[in-house]
Amino acid sequence: MKKFFKILSTILVLALTAYFIWSTLGRTPAAVNVQLHLDSSYVLNADSGKGNVIGINAYMTPEDYTTADHFEQKLKGYLEVCKQKGWLNAKTVVIFPEYIGAWLVVEGEKKSVYTKATIDEALTGFVTSNFFSYMRSWFMSPDSAADKVKHSVFATKGQRMAEVYTAVFSKLAKSYGVTIIGGSILLQEPRVVKQKYIDLKNGSLENITAVFNADGSLQPALTRKAFPIADELPFVKKCPPSELPIYNLPIGKTSVMICADSWFPESYEVVNKDSLTLLAVPSYTQTNHSMGTKWVGYSGFDEPKDVDSTDIGKITLRDAWLKYTMPTRIKSITAPYGMTVSLRGQLWDLGTDGELIVYNRGQVFCPQAMEGASLVNLWIN
Repeated sequence: MKKFFKILSTILVLALTAYFIWSTLGRTPAAVNVQLHLDSSYVLNADSGKGNVIGINAYMTPEDYTTADHFEQKLKGYLEVCKQKGWLNAKTVVIFPEYIGAWLVVEGEKKSVYTKATIDEALTGFVTSNFFSYMRSWFMSPDSAADKVKHSVFATKGQRMAEVYTAVFSKLAKSYGVTIIGGSILLQEPRVVKQKYIDLKNGSLENITAVFNADGSLQPALTRKAFPIADELPFVKKCPPSELPIYNLPIGKTSVMICADSWFPESYEVVNKDSLTLLAVPSYTQTNHSMGTKWVGYSGFDEPKDVDSTDIGKITLRDAWLKYTMPTRIKSITAPYGMTVSLRGQLWDLGTDGELIVYNRGQVFCPQAMEGASLVNLWIN
């Protein structure tokens, strides 16, 4: 019997050794190859010396998340274009789209993760090569997480994601001397510490935005998504809309509403307590060409009372964005400027769509969406 257990333990040790060797192989990243896929750029108003807002509808692929350097160089590429156009100054605020930081979950993974055809295949590869840390996250998932699989994937890499996200956006803000609204990222109960880094607790995932000052420091408050859509609710926490912060930025007071939050009157009621200059909406709409499809109504929550239910199934999703989000609801808070930016790209089989929408003192600018990236520069006057 002792001999049997000795043989068994030897086999187990060899199997574990083989697994750990396999899990570390194939993680040597390819050289950085920045492809901006930039289709269009727009300028609104004239420079009056009061600053400007730049929206970057970035085009992202899995390869852009291979390493922190890949991620940085991709975002830097867009800022370099803005610099060459003469758009950057000490009063510039740059908005990146929702979920741009979320896919840092695959940073440093095996090459096969980036080349898989579907997100399910990519995440299966992720779980396989991070099995023990993933299982730890799974067992520690809060009871509120109905989808423990997705929750555990992001929890497994949460600390590293926060480090890369903060380091890259902080460095870019300081290097270019601009304020950056950092799209969004999924993290466990995050909080800003000493305006230098984001600390996490073992708990629920939140879809958050951090704002980076021109000196590279973080604004003390994080914007937390209050109305996750139906696809997010099983693993992303609904945060109180009453906690939406207002940021004092070089262009004036600014509020950030993450995507779906801009559909709800409650969000505007919260930020209406101060006179805003800008309402920024980082957004991400999944599925290619979805903006031209019929609108199916609100996702994850009931329609607000002011919504015309006959529009559901009648108007397009694009028309619904124009009628029920920032460009219309902003009038309830009298902010002169608003901007919605959307994530573009080819992220496995997820697909992307979304609008670039600018509210410019009563005028709405919404060009036909392109397949690639786009930039818009709105001068404050």
